[in-house]
Amino acid sequence: MSTAKKILIDRVNSMEDNLDEAQILDRLYMLSRLEHSKKRCEQEGTIKDADLDEHFREKRKNYAAF
Repeated sequence: MSTAKKILIDRVNSMEDNLDEAQILDRLYMLSRLEHSKKRCEQEGTIKDADLDEHFREKRKNYAAF
């Protein structure tokens, strides 16, 4: 069995039994995105709060111009 398939099976097996197919798919997608974000943070680093504040301050300023 491939590693990716085993990971997905383990994730599904750890979920509650009362979930429907859509909920299972939503959770698998969410877990996939979280894992991707975690790897990206490890590779590229994270953004400081002050830098993030400045980023969104600039975006709000740009949108206010419309």
